[in-house]
Amino acid sequence: MSIVHFFLLPGLLLGGAVVAAESSDHPAPGSQASFVSCPIYRDTDAGRKSGCWIATDGATGQRYDVSDSPAKPWVGRQILVEGVVSGGPDICGGVALNPVRVAILPETCPEAIIPAEGYPSKPSVMPKDVMMPIGFARPVPVGPFSKQTYQIYFDLGEDRLTYQSVETTLDRAMLYAVASHARLRVTGYADGRGIVVSGRRLKESKRLAKARADMVKRALVGLGVPSKAIKLSWNLDPAPVPSQTGMLNPSKRRVTIELEPAATAGQ
Repeated sequence: MSIVHFFLLPGLLLGGAVVAAESSDHPAPGSQASFVSCPIYRDTDAGRKSGCWIATDGATGQRYDVSDSPAKPWVGRQILVEGVVSGGPDICGGVALNPVRVAILPETCPEAIIPAEGYPSKPSVMPKDVMMPIGFARPVPVGPFSKQTYQIYFDLGEDRLTYQSVETTLDRAMLYAVASHARLRVTGYADGRGIVVSGRRLKESKRLAKARADMVKRALVGLGVPSKAIKLSWNLDPAPVPSQTGMLNPSKRRVTIELEPAATAGQ
């Protein structure tokens, strides 16, 4: 499939899909957006990896900037967008969503790349907190130790660990587990009830919950946690963790890591 380079105009027909005009009523900061859309890549020139990802909610015509999602869209594939309006400046040609999560759906759509059109975007920057290579020394937790809980989040339908999103959490869990000789319960969850968005019901299976738990266990063992110290379980439809993600539904697609240090085991 060839990539289409074009300027988006209200009502423009592309590949059988109508691109809606942008709404003049901007959503208020803190309001949530959830919709299925075809992503558009804005090819700005603000340095390496500075391009923007934008998507239009077909129900309202509002265009959103989804660039801050941990997983980026793919041109030519539909996406599920779930986010919170940040109130930040419009630097990409859409209302900024942060936090925001994007999930790649199997359905195809026109591959769209558009020019900067005066939008500055922002240059790529390293995250504030990055995982050091395993061979590098880093601070090891010291006692007294207590029970700890860590959350690892996934995109809809995925069991992959998102790059530059979960490594530091896994690293912290590993360091604490090894230092405290902890037992770990790794519980995978999936959204079995699902959500209805843009006229479609999107839900997950219990098999995906197990695959997520397996993925996190493999990552922890690879970092240095003894396999025998980890107990796996999985289930559907956990309670959401809104304080962690700012959004209810994405927070249910997760793995919970519970650490019980040896000194507290059985107490």
